[in-house]
Amino acid sequence: MSYDQQTKARKWVNGNTAAAVGVVLATALVPGAATLALLSQEVAMAYKIGGIYKTDFSWHDAEALGAQIGLGAVAGKILALEAAILAGPGAFVIKPVIAAGIVKAIGELIISYCEDKWG
Repeated sequence: MSYDQQTKARKWVNGNTAAAVGVVLATALVPGAATLALLSQEVAMAYKIGGIYKTDFSWHDAEALGAQIGLGAVAGKILALEAAILAGPGAFVIKPVIAAGIVKAIGELIISYCEDKWG
């Protein structure tokens, strides 16, 4: 594992975590909208992080990696994210926190996977 690779990957994860908060705030009261947006964001994050560790990393590789790591790792948090809509206006407080946790966790899992495989 290269310190430079890890630093670049963590910056990408932190940026995506902040972006996830914005996405969720914009869609807080729309059922399912945040989950769909976050799934797309997570595949893009997997693509970028994978490319940091492996130069010929493709979108297909990112989709496979996202599917392998993603939903299974954070299924409970995704259910909590969608259930938070029941809080009404409180969803604007609850959902960003849950979304940030989801994106950060998946990002760290992607980094760990890439470091183990190519780092």
